[in-house]
Amino acid sequence: MIDAGVQETLFFPLLGRARAVRSWPSCFQDSWSERLVSMVSAVRPGIEGMDMGEMPAAIYALRHLAAVTEIRRYLDTRPEAAVVDLGCGLDRLVDEVDNGRALIYNLDFPDVLESRRAWVEPHERERELPFSLTDHRWMDEVDASGGLIAVASGVFYFLESGSVQNLVDAMARRFPGGRLVYDAESPEMVAMSEQAVRDRGIDAAPMPFRVADPCAAHTWSSRVSQIRVNFDLSSYATDPSALPGQVLDGFAQIRESRALYEVIADFAVAGEPR
Repeated sequence: MIDAGVQETLFFPLLGRARAVRSWPSCFQDSWSERLVSMVSAVRPGIEGMDMGEMPAAIYALRHLAAVTEIRRYLDTRPEAAVVDLGCGLDRLVDEVDNGRALIYNLDFPDVLESRRAWVEPHERERELPFSLTDHRWMDEVDASGGLIAVASGVFYFLESGSVQNLVDAMARRFPGGRLVYDAESPEMVAMSEQAVRDRGIDAAPMPFRVADPCAAHTWSSRVSQIRVNFDLSSYATDPSALPGQVLDGFAQIRESRALYEVIADFAVAGEPR
């Protein structure tokens, strides 16, 4: 199952995150990525060498840490909220956000969830949502009575822009008071990312999501009440000073050019003016 191109991309984020933990342990604690890479290495020696390098490792790790941080912040005030991992892949958020009250929903294609079961042991506070993101029936399966926060880490890039807009609008209408957290890149950065994947010999994962305006989600639905954008993912690190100068310089350039950022979109509650 790990030899197919699209399936192989499931491992890239975890490989990068594991490298970041090994390289900068004072910045990142991510036991699941380390454990998964160890398990996969046992059946496929040398897979550690597939990661894309130091800067991508830092981006993968910070992207994950940003999602975890925003989930924790939301659960601080809504401890029984639903947490939805949009396009979960091989991720395991429950280890980092479980508070004993929230449910974590893992949403992905049925075949991806089948692959996930081969590597990820089930947890009592997890639920599976075997749907495409563009199949909005998954929303019927989520108990959002205590609130909802959904995260999409490195996922929207692989969807058409119109599909992302429709998804955000449907979520905002279905889950008032909810929150969506996702990362995005400038069109120029997306083109570079797409080429980097191709350079790994994978042509089956196009990245059509291209949005020039970081605050575009505010125009996708009348029920999106507030948008916050963080252009500095390194600010999520526990100890940014531990990152090497080359990585910090890279993030400074990314911040200046607004090439990579985290979006936090809040959904209006009933009767709340936009």
